[in-house]
Parts: sequence; structure tokens; C-alpha cells
Amino acid sequence: MISTPCKQSCARTSTWRWRSAAMRHRCPSCGRCARCLTASARRRSKPGARWRAPACRRPVCPSGCRQRGVRISRASRRSSRRSLSEGKLRLRVKAWLSIVVAGLAATLPAGPTPAQTTASTSKNTGAPRTIIVLDASGSMLAPVGGRPKIEVARDALGDLLKGWDSKVEVGLMAYGHRRKGDCADIEVLSPAGKVDASRLMGIVGGIHPKGMTPLSEAVKQAAQSLSFTEQAATVILISDGIETCKADPCAMGAELKKLGVDFRTHVIGFDVQRRDEGGLRCLANATGGKYFSAKDAGALREALKEAGREAAAPPPAPTPNPMAGAPKAPLPKATLKGPTSVTAGDSLTVDWTGPNAKGDHIAFVPPGTEGTSGNMTETAAGNPAPMRAPDKPGRYDIVYGNAEGKVLARQSIDVTPAMATLEAVETITLGGTVDVGWTGPNGNGDFITVVPPDAGKSVYRDYAHTRDGNPAKVRVPDKAGTYEIRYVTGDSDQVLARRTVVALPTQVDLQAVDSAPAGSRIKVKWTGPNNAGDFITVVKPGDAKTAYTDYFNAKGADSDEQTLKLPGRPGTYELRYVTGQSNEVLARKTITVVATAATLSAPDSAPAGARVAIQWTGPNNDGDFITVVRADQERSAYGEYFNTKSTEPDDGKLIVPARPGTYELRYVGADNQILARRAITTTPLEITLEAPDTVRAGKSFDVKWTGPRIPGNFLTVVTADRDPDAYDETAAVDGDDEVQIRAPEEPGKYELRYVVPSTKKVLAKKTIVVK
Repeated sequence: MISTPCKQSCARTSTWRWRSAAMRHRCPSCGRCARCLTASARRRSKPGARWRAPACRRPVCPSGCRQRGVRISRASRRSSRRSLSEGKLRLRVKAWLSIVVAGLAATLPAGPTPAQTTASTSKNTGAPRTIIVLDASGSMLAPVGGRPKIEVARDALGDLLKGWDSKVEVGLMAYGHRRKGDCADIEVLSPAGKVDASRLMGIVGGIHPKGMTPLSEAVKQAAQSLSFTEQAATVILISDGIETCKADPCAMGAELKKLGVDFRTHVIGFDVQRRDEGGLRCLANATGGKYFSAKDAGALREALKEAGREAAAPPPAPTPNPMAGAPKAPLPKATLKGPTSVTAGDSLTVDWTGPNAKGDHIAFVPPGTEGTSGNMTETAAGNPAPMRAPDKPGRYDIVYGNAEGKVLARQSIDVTPAMATLEAVETITLGGTVDVGWTGPNGNGDFITVVPPDAGKSVYRDYAHTRDGNPAKVRVPDKAGTYEIRYVTGDSDQVLARRTVVALPTQVDLQAVDSAPAGSRIKVKWTGPNNAGDFITVVKPGDAKTAYTDYFNAKGADSDEQTLKLPGRPGTYELRYVTGQSNEVLARKTITVVATAATLSAPDSAPAGARVAIQWTGPNNDGDFITVVRADQERSAYGEYFNTKSTEPDDGKLIVPARPGTYELRYVGADNQILARRAITTTPLEITLEAPDTVRAGKSFDVKWTGPRIPGNFLTVVTADRDPDAYDETAAVDGDDEVQIRAPEEPGKYELRYVVPSTKKVLAKKTIVVK
């Protein structure tokens, strides 16, 4: 039996299935490959039903089938079997004919088939959906032009999104923004959808760089979120460095391009050194996208605008290849001249000659192999090509490769082990910062860290990149013990140097009163290591070590005595000294919080919206206040209020609600504890307004009124469609019962209103005409 490839990519495996010339698994209706049915289609089938092929997941099925999945009833099976037998015969003949046609095609110029032309037309009907991937690795905190890179990127993204084409759906992804050292820290922050610039910028504003640079996996996940195997999709990547999670951007780009439908990645290298641009350039070129180099804020802004324009443009229609089927031309010639050995992680230059076509590159590869790795530079970067050696010693080949991965020239090179040294003190107080002098290759991503001696080579705690200066400053853990300072390479986590350091225990003590009123402030004295992030707080004795309420930082305090606010609920609590690194509790002291009392004195009733005087007694702690609310409202509710600590006794006044009813005055302490309550009833207001029915435009006129004289309430003249608290000219109603108010300049029908601004209520109104 002759085997021929099934001309459909299996939706589940994305690999070419093979079938026999008999084609027994093809659909009896349209001849499509039944093995390429999706898993979901198979699960939907019912017993006794024969499946016809569903519509192809691509815009147009390569075989021209557009029929949806249907069932063939039991009653029609016999006729379908006859049709199937006839179909088998036709397919056998068709398979043999395909071999003959294939032989003829090898000698003739090939153009696009009708199915390919239809598919191309279908795919290029509009702009693809886009996701912006933002690098939030720790290096984005480094300055460029005097500002952290992440701030510059936020501003540039804001400009891009404000002018984004509303017809192009856009989403947002970030990596390295939640955890240090986690290559899985990749998150879709906003799926692709209609652009909402303010919402997206709010999300970007909350991104804080922390971790690694898994840019290859991030682009892959972004593509998957756009269903890139089914429809056109574009990813815009903003990165300031190389891949740090042992992935190959070049290989990832080639794989995504192979599987995708008009998939492109545009890459913006932000403040990236020329020798480190290779992987980023290759990722863009491998997917048919563009690479932009941005060295400062202005260049980043322009690069983003250009990438946005590229994303909004429909994918170009494929052009027929007149040379298809013609004998393959020999590969162009190229030469390489570089050193025969280099130290791991060191910079080097390689002289080259060659076609310098788009996608041509110089790269390190294992001996005798093709392809690329993260250590590569495109020939467009210049001659000689600036490069960086792998940080893992061994024998390599330097190759001149083209966009298809073909090697045009090759030269062997030995990468020798790099040497590094470390200098630091032998002991330090736990949690303290140690200055580490170092020598080493200072490769991109190389860092100094402090870990337990038995930790694996990929483990790290606090760290400092060697590029950030010498000596490096790193913090030892906040648990006493023996640790190891390490020099680690950025690409392959090679440990080039080690040095032992001992974290010593330290005396920690807390001094404070044994008991105090709820919600009050107490003085706390302490001794301790006072490392960055260490703090003192008050919590329940059984609370987790990460718990805290009011607190102050131990480091940077003006003196060794500070104040803490106690909880508002009485009970037994615990003062704690907590480390900033891992929330280790180094000292505790028990304190009793005792209940406090308060009283309220006020009228039993008052006119609705009136201002009433209130007398009180209470602890007057920071944050204590008196308010008026409905009696059934939760303890955290508040309406009109004043703070007891900052209010003089004679000035304690509240405006009661304008709606008549029964309410409650409350004295509220710390943690919304209600220390005192008092009921108060608001009575309906009787307000009358007397004024002329017609007044002259721009002239003042007299208004007589009756009602409560409440400071802040006023009369105004506005049109009837204005909001309740709207006003133009006003007259106060806290004095005489006859006032003057100026009429509007424009003639028309208006309302004279009595307004309570504190509640935005209109309690009385009269229609007047302005002529």
C-alpha cells in the first residue's frame, strides 16, 4: 500500500498525520481526514451516528469542505455504505493520480492553488488581534535617562494606547512582576478586547518589577491566548534583556510561525546591548515581525508607535513563488574569522563575509549542529559582529546561519572556564547587608547571592547583579546559621566562586506598659538588628507570623522609642518584633487592652437637615469620631461626622439627615468599635417661599421664606432640569426671613429652590418666569 501525507494538520497534535492510499479513515461526505477531527468533536458524537467532517478550524478547509458536522441516521447507513465503497475506489484512483501530478509539478513552475488563494483571502480580511507583553523583570528597575525603565515604559505605553486603532483588539501580559526567581511568573493581565486605555494603564501602573525574563514562554502563551493557530495574531514584546529561563527565542519563534495563521511578533529591545540583541532580533525575524532598538525614552515611544502601526495593518497577502519546483540554488558563500578560544561569558568579536540577508546571524552551537541559541547576533548588527560567549565551558562551533537555519560557514572555538573570586566578612548579624567584592566575567545576568551551603545551583535568595557595581550588596538570611556567598552566571547558573559567611544571632527586646485602654497609643522601646523592613506591631497571640495591625519600622526611626495604636476591641494582645525578609518573630511582649467608655448628650429631636450641638466624653483617641446614621446600619457606616480629638467641645455639631425619621448618634473608636449611642428623631421641615411669578432678567427681586435657619442652606434660581445641588446666584437662609436674589440673564422658565447642600436635597421650590 502506498503512503502519502494527509494534507491537513491534526488540530490536537499539530503534526502531519500519514494515511494509506486507500484512505479508509476519510469522511464519506467530503473526503476529509477523519483522524484530524478535534477531540471535542469526537466527544460530542452519539452512539449509532456516523460523523461527517466538521468545518476546518482554519478559515477555509484546504480541501474546500465547508460542511458542518452532521449525523447519518441508522436508516441511511446502507446507502452510505454503498457510497463509501464507491468513494474508496475513487480515492484509490485519486491517490495514484496524485503521484503522477506530483511528478509533473516537479518540472513546472508552481503557483497557488484555488484553495490556497481562497484561504489567503479569508485570512487577510482585517487587522489581527494583539497582545502587548511587558518585561517586568528586576532589571526594569535600572535607570535610563535618570528614571527607572519601568516608569519610562509606562509613559510610552500610555501614549501608544491613547492613539490605539479602535478596530484592533488589544490585550496585556507581563512577566517577572510577582515573584523573584520564578520562570513561571507569567500572567495575562487583560485578554485581547476592545481598547480601554485608562483601564489598561491602571493595570500597568500596578506592575512592579521583581523577577526573571521568561520571554520565550511569555510570547508562546500570548500567542495561545490569541488562538494563533486559528486566526491572525500579533504580539508586541517590550524587553530590556536576554532570555534568562533556559529557552531559545529563535526556536520558539520558528515553531510559532510554523503553527500559526499569519502570526507575527514585533520586538522592542529597550536599552539592550548590541551583543545581547541577537535572540530578540531572531524572535522577531523568525515570525515575520520587526525588531526595534530603543536606547532611551524617546526612542521607546517611537518604536511602540511603529509597532502599533504594524499591528493595525492587515497581514500581507502571500505572493506566488515563480521559482517553486525549480532546482534549488546553491547556498551563498560565507566566511568566519574569530578567536579559537574564549573565556566563558566574555565578550568577543567575529569577522565575517556573507550575503548579510535579512535573518542572517552569527551564533554559538554545539559542534556539528545547525540552528541557534541565545548567544547569537544578527549580521545586521555590524562587522565584526559583537558577541558574548556561552557561560558554560566546552567545545562549540561559531556558525554563519540564514533565516531558514541553514549553516553557510562554521568555525570551532573552545570556551574555557571563567574564573571568579569573592571577598567579604566572615560573620555578620542575621538579616544584615554584606559588601561583597568580586572579580569575574560580569556577563549579562551574572549575580551574587547568599544561600544555604547545600542549596542547588539554581537556588538564590537576596541577590545583586554584578553589572550594578562592585562591591555587590546582598542581605544574609534572617535566621542564624552558616551560609554561602556565590558568584552565579546568568545563562546557565554556573557557580564560579563560593565563600562562607555566618549569620549571628542578636539580642532583641521590647519594652512597653502591661495594659492600656482600647484604641489608645502607647510608647514602645526596643533593641534589635534594625535591618531594612524590620517592624514592630501588635496582634493577637495566635495570629500568623505575617499578621500585623498598626506598626512602625525599626530601621530609620528617629529614636529607640516610638508609638503604636492599640486595637479597639478589649482583650489580650502581643507586641512583636518581626523581620522584613521572612517575617521571623524575634521578640514578643504580652499587653492587655482594656475597655473604654464614652457618653453622648444631644436633643431628642431636631428639624430635618438642622445642625445640632453634641456634648460627649470619651478617650478621644486618634481616629475617634461622632456620626449620625440609621439605627440599623452596620458599625462601619457613617454619615455626617467630626473627629473628637481635633474638635473643641463647644464646636461639636452635626447636620442631621434631611429625611424625617429616627436616627442614631454614635461615638466610634478604633476598629469601628461603638463606644456610645443616642437616638435622635428628625421632624419634617415646614418651608414656604413667596416671590413674584415674573421677574426681570439680571435684576434682583425679593423672596420671603419660612423654615429653619440652618447655616449652609441657601436659595437659588436654576432651570428645572438642573441637579438638586446645582446653583448659580444664591442667598443664605440662616438670618432674615426676607432676602434678595439676582435673576438669571437669560429669559425663560426657572425654579426658585430651597437647597440643603449637605444632603443634596431640594426641600421647597417655586416656578418663576424671567423676562
